[in-house]
Parts: sequence; C-alpha cells; structure tokens
Amino acid sequence: MKRKLFLSLAAVLMAAFAIKAQIPSDEQLRRYAAQMLMVGFKGNTVDAESDAARYIRDLKVGSIVLFDIDLTGTAKLGSRNITSHQQLAKLTADLQAFADYPLLIAADQEGGRVQRLKPAYGYEKLPEAEYLGNLDNRDTTKHYARLMTEQLASSGVNLNLAPVLDVLNPECPPIGKLHRSFGSDADVIVRQAGIQIDEMHRRHILNVVKHFPGHGGTNVDTHKSLPTITLSMEELEAGPLVPFYAAIEAGVKSIMTTHIMFPALDKEYPGTLSGAVLSALLRGKMRYGGIIITDCLEMGAIASRYGAAEAALLAAKAGADMPLMSHSYNEAARAAELISRAIERGEMNMPEHNAALGRIAGAKEWLSMQ
Repeated sequence: MKRKLFLSLAAVLMAAFAIKAQIPSDEQLRRYAAQMLMVGFKGNTVDAESDAARYIRDLKVGSIVLFDIDLTGTAKLGSRNITSHQQLAKLTADLQAFADYPLLIAADQEGGRVQRLKPAYGYEKLPEAEYLGNLDNRDTTKHYARLMTEQLASSGVNLNLAPVLDVLNPECPPIGKLHRSFGSDADVIVRQAGIQIDEMHRRHILNVVKHFPGHGGTNVDTHKSLPTITLSMEELEAGPLVPFYAAIEAGVKSIMTTHIMFPALDKEYPGTLSGAVLSALLRGKMRYGGIIITDCLEMGAIASRYGAAEAALLAAKAGADMPLMSHSYNEAARAAELISRAIERGEMNMPEHNAALGRIAGAKEWLSMQ
C-alpha cells in the first residue's frame, strides 16, 4: 500500500511539472483535472460496470465520498453505499484496489444526526456535537473521538468530513436544528474540535473542518437556497473565524467551504466560489496551507444558479483544491472537462493549481506514514 501511495504521489507531481514544461495531451489534462475532484456514487459494491468503476477507471478521480442514505432516491437506510461494517470495509478495500492511484475516501462521521456509520450498520452511536459542547468535558469528548476514529479506520475511511466549527445559531436548519455545532462560545468550539482533530491525527485519519467562513449565522438551508450573512469583517474576525484560526494553528489539513454570500468579503460570489474568501482571506491573511474542499456543488444554493460543473470550474479558479460533487457522474465528467479546457486555454493560474495537486498528494503521503 505504501509503495502504491508513493508511486501515486510521484505520478501526480510529475503530471503537474509536465503541465509547466510542455503542452499536455487532452487525456493528461482530464486526469489532472479529475484528480482534483471528490465524487459520490450509488451502489455498495464495485464491479466493472458500476458508477464507481467509471469514476475511478475512466475519469481517474482522486477522491470518493460515501453516504449511507440515497437522498436523491428512496432515502432509506442502506440505500446508498453502506449496509454493514463488514460490507463497508470490503467496499473501501475494493475501491482502493480498483484505483491506479490511492484514493481519499471520505464520509461525514460527526455524531448525532450526521453519522454515516450508524448503529443500524453495526457501529456504536456517537453523540451530537451540541451535547459534547454543553458538557465540555475533555475525557468524554476524547473517549468518543477515539471511538469515532476507530470506526473510520476499521472501515477503510481515511478522511472524515468533521468536525463542524460553525458557531451555534439554533434556527439554522442544517446546523443548529440538527445540533451539529459545539455551541455559541468560540472557546468551547475550539476546545472540543481540537480534541477530535488530535485523536484523528494520532490514527492518521484526515479530517475536514467546516463550513468556512461560517455557516451558523443564517436561517436559510444551503441545500435549497443561497443565504447572505451581513456581518462586517470585524464581526467575522471576532466570531465565526475564531475556530478556524485555532484549527489552522493546530495543523488541520483540510477545510470545507460554505455556499453563503458574505458581502463584506465579496459582493459577487458566495464563499465557495470567491477568490476573496479562499485565496485572499484563507490562504493569504489566515496563512492556511492545507486542502480547500468545497461543500457539495450539487446543492441548491450553487447548482440552481451556476450549474454544478460550471461551479467546479469557478471554485478551482477561486482557489479550491477539491470541488465536491456527490451525485452525478455526468456533472463530474463535465467538471473535469471544463477545468481541463480552462488549463489548456491558460485561464487558470498554473503554479497555484500545480500546488493544489501537491497538497492533495501530500495528504495521501501523510496517510501512508502510519
């Protein structure tokens, strides 16, 4: 596995240098673009005709996200990718075996209402973040963080889309009403999230903190509509950004963006698609050097206004390393095509996007050091 991982790292970096040195072929460009993508698929097995195989074999994507419930279909337990602990471990092993390059395999294992590896599939229940924040007990949080990490590691999931760093707003549909925030006190969020990050890093599980620059301050669900948060820069610095500064200082390796308008930062584009948010603020002012992953670009806030594939290109141009597309193979393939054409036409800053591949490859190398 380690040998395969280092070969993958070398291949990715060689592709990046090739783009600098010469005009690559169309196929090389598509592979370069697809290595940036994180995609989801329907099915709990992998075979030559499955969507998973098309993503990995044909499109050459670099990362996969797994769900247990198919929210685009029956919405029943086990209707997407996960039916049992044993099945999931086999699925992730088969996905890795099918890939030329090692994959990042992600899931949302926050606890509470957002727990993809559920008791129904043989996993122990994890408490919601709000419960842990209210308790604010280091030993309790550490116990469940270790359990969470063991669940992921034993199932072949190497990237956890957690914890949530959003400051609590009880009326926020996807955050507060689902009890996904550690609370309204930024110091509590920092302490609680830090324990989870430390435990995941000890077991070499990557984690993604979310949703930058903060989702808590809205009553609108980004799965359906595009909200606006009218906080000033000073108010953002004093509130929603505090946990993210702390996570960056603690060495977090991945940050997920949010689909919200922040007029104090960018009057034209939402955070996910904004160079002012991703490049100027997160990379520049906050000095973040890890992976930037978008929230799913097929959510209503983005897809209904920009189109998912078109948004993937906008996000990449703004500074995102990893556009996330959870559902449609066709949209993901179009995204790879749009990004590759933009590279070919010189519309993208190549040193920065070569760096994006390097960050993704570096994360995969870090996973091998266990």
